[in-house]
Amino acid sequence: MKRGIHFFRARGFTLVELLVVIAIIGILIALLLPAVQAAREAARRSQCTNNLKQLGLAMHLHHDTKKMLPPGVTSGRNDGTAKDKPLSPHQCGWSAFLFPFIEQSALDSLIDWTAVNGDFYSVAGKNVCGLPVPLFFCPSDTTPPPNTLGTLLFARGNYVANNGIGPSIEHRGGPGHTAPAYMERPGGVFYINSWLKFADIKDGTSQTVMISEIRCPKDPRDGRGIMHYQEGPLYHHNYTPNSLVPDEIREAWCFTTPKAPCIGAFTMWNEIKYIATARSSHPGGVNVLLGDGSVRFIGETIALNTWQALSSPELVEGEVPIGDY
Repeated sequence: MKRGIHFFRARGFTLVELLVVIAIIGILIALLLPAVQAAREAARRSQCTNNLKQLGLAMHLHHDTKKMLPPGVTSGRNDGTAKDKPLSPHQCGWSAFLFPFIEQSALDSLIDWTAVNGDFYSVAGKNVCGLPVPLFFCPSDTTPPPNTLGTLLFARGNYVANNGIGPSIEHRGGPGHTAPAYMERPGGVFYINSWLKFADIKDGTSQTVMISEIRCPKDPRDGRGIMHYQEGPLYHHNYTPNSLVPDEIREAWCFTTPKAPCIGAFTMWNEIKYIATARSSHPGGVNVLLGDGSVRFIGETIALNTWQALSSPELVEGEVPIGDY
């Protein structure tokens, strides 16, 4: 019996089948991508929360050690406003006082705390002023490069202290300043030569914001978030979180972006009239550190009167408890 020869032809994908497979894969990726992005943002927000908790612990350790909170900014002068308060380097921001309590003893050792005359950035803290501190970077935002002002370098960060209702104005004694200046008035928890104690927060530490986030445009010429200068380490509660009302900052340091707009409100140090709004790259709101050390996410839809009440360490009529929103 004679056997025939059989030929088998391999069958491949047709063009239509290939296009269908590609379309299905594209749909699956499109469905998966938002979930992946949301998971990544959740992880970044969790890291931001942890950063603020570490700063809160440092605030409490500073208070336990020195029996007071650090000031928002120092004037470095014992001119009446600094009476009975520690004499510190001029224009030293609150973050430098926390270095020993956030495992930054190496940076703290570079500061000459005995140099109370002259500006912090050019005398006492000239060796640390431009050095970045990773703890002050929110992972959801673009890591802000140091600000450049002429030959000076100013490190920036995403965490700023509550100065209440702005504007903040520099210390008394300069041309065009009021006496007492706005920045020296009680309002927020941190202002020039504030040195408050927890006992001074009569509204309750769980009802008072201490630190919030700020968006730092990546342009190195922008001045928001500067850590070791009178402009930059503070923010205000004039507007709700993530408001698109422009910040009012130094003209030379204003580089507006769609999510962090600004206008040049003054040109020189003796004309300072600074207002900065709490903003973040987290969708829908900002993380804040409360006086009791807890961290809460505050939605950008919060009522303005409640947001402003949370900025004051004093009892404010009509304030809504923080657990109610």
